[in-house]
Amino acid sequence: MASPHSLQVDTTYRQIIKLALPISFAMLIPQFNFVTTNIFLGHYSQESLAIAGITGVYYLIFAMIGFGLNNGLQTLIARRAGENRPEEIGKIFSQGIYIALAIAAFSILLTWVLAPTILRQVIRSADMAEKAINFLKIRIWGLVFLYIYQMRNALLVGTNQSKYLVFGTLAEAITNIIFDYGFIFGHFGFTELGLNGAALASIIAEFMGMFVIFVVIWRKGISKRFALFSHFSWNVPIVKQILSISTPLIFQLAVSLISWEFFYILVEHHGQEALAISNIMRNIFGIVGCISWSFAATTATMVSNVIGQGKHEKVQSLI
Repeated sequence: MASPHSLQVDTTYRQIIKLALPISFAMLIPQFNFVTTNIFLGHYSQESLAIAGITGVYYLIFAMIGFGLNNGLQTLIARRAGENRPEEIGKIFSQGIYIALAIAAFSILLTWVLAPTILRQVIRSADMAEKAINFLKIRIWGLVFLYIYQMRNALLVGTNQSKYLVFGTLAEAITNIIFDYGFIFGHFGFTELGLNGAALASIIAEFMGMFVIFVVIWRKGISKRFALFSHFSWNVPIVKQILSISTPLIFQLAVSLISWEFFYILVEHHGQEALAISNIMRNIFGIVGCISWSFAATTATMVSNVIGQGKHEKVQSLI
């Protein structure tokens, strides 16, 4: 059995559940956030709910790119944890942050420069297209906070500390509900912003999730243990390692979501109601998928950790 302070995992059902349950919860709460936001938007106007379908999947494409990078980073961190080399974890983490910020900057530029032209061409309603563009120009800035949040999640899962994910997730959920209600409808003294209010609320919620996880990592001594803020120089070999693992995952996730966005654009041609219903169904699917996705993330992390321990013979039974 590994000691309580060891970074190495055991290949037991208890260990699998211990890792998977917090990950599942951390994935489930954002899905409930989507549902809550859509409930508010549905009460505000059917058009807002319909537009949220297209814009939601568009943003989700970039969120999944970050998730692919998160998985690659998580795998490498878990490998070093299995090898019991904590000093290497901080180096990998800092390079992951650099890559994430570079992708976020490119995504923001793409959304502001290229996306408006594409959306005006493919969305039949000119009014809906303009509202979707205005929404995305606000919403896309949340990627900076989301990506850093995802990298911190990779650190916690990769080092067998997924239980701390709950703190950031709850902070994000509570913040999102409060500001959604306030910004969309103009409550709590805020100006009524409608659809754009949902974009601002989501950005604030992502910042809060990132901030709380940062505080948890600092208070629990995790940042000090892995020297997270001691490696600021660009490390080309580590960057290549991260990208070699993450790039196929990024493309897999991006392509699957791009096809979904294409589906939404086709549905939009059938009217607002059809698009609004499709948006609701996507959220239901997301909630159902959280359990299997969490076990997938757990499997990837534990397999990498076990390989790092040199116990290759346990990989098949663990899977």
